Amino acid sequence: MQTGFGIYAKIAHDIIAGKASLPNLPDAALRIRRAMQDPDCDLARIESIIKTDAGLSGYLIQMANSPMYRGWLATKDLKRALSLFGMEMTRNLCLGYSLRAMFRARDPQLKALLTDHWKRSAHRAAFCAVLAGQVRRISPDRALLAGLLQQIGMPLLYVRLENYPEALSNPEILQDLEETFCATISLTLLDSWGLDAELQEVARSRHVWSREHRGRADLADVVMLVNLHELRLENDPARYLPEMRSLPAYEKVDPGPVSERGTLVVLDESVDIAAIEATMTG
Repeated sequence: MQTGFGIYAKIAHDIIAGKASLPNLPDAALRIRRAMQDPDCDLARIESIIKTDAGLSGYLIQMANSPMYRGWLATKDLKRALSLFGMEMTRNLCLGYSLRAMFRARDPQLKALLTDHWKRSAHRAAFCAVLAGQVRRISPDRALLAGLLQQIGMPLLYVRLENYPEALSNPEILQDLEETFCATISLTLLDSWGLDAELQEVARSRHVWSREHRGRADLADVVMLVNLHELRLENDPARYLPEMRSLPAYEKVDPGPVSERGTLVVLDESVDIAAIEATMTG
């Protein structure tokens, strides 16, 4: 009979093997995706869908006025915000917002864990959006979404562990589960949602420091640098971390100076991160 970590690992393996049901895309994101699959879809139709969700409408207006889009004229009008975003950006932002639905629970212990995970994801995503501003051809909204999705498998695993409070209350067990299963569960979920290969690569390689590829910097490069930056900030002496400048991703992104503690100065000195993060967590 399995006990302890073996039980938790089996739950993770069942998700990966398709033996457990996977959550659908949150409703708003699903409706918008279906609408955009229609070649005749326009922003007026998307606006009519978004208006059915007051929270989403408010979020998009806040984003239009956030530091991510500095230089735009301030607006309190949803239609104006959508016209500024365009279809692709609107889709990315709506999906990012709708992910919050996966971080809700009634059980106090699980709720606290999911809330903490969402806040950390939002903080990381804000870093990604700011760093993407240094990279041509990578939009901040796309980087924001990648930052939110890179560990999307963990909330699903937490929910499946609801009946095992001893696991949810043990940081070491959760860390072991994350290191062992997070990437694969995240890929399973992203694939089931039909999300593209570039977003899946972010989840697959988020800590693969030696990752190399041809061509220009991509989303995975941006997210990887943010992850190393955050780990450097944590300054865990028990964890080996490579030097920031040694990463192929650093050379691709070319984000500028590295601080004495090994973090990216552009992120250390950014005044925009807190405002972007607050838009997602407020």
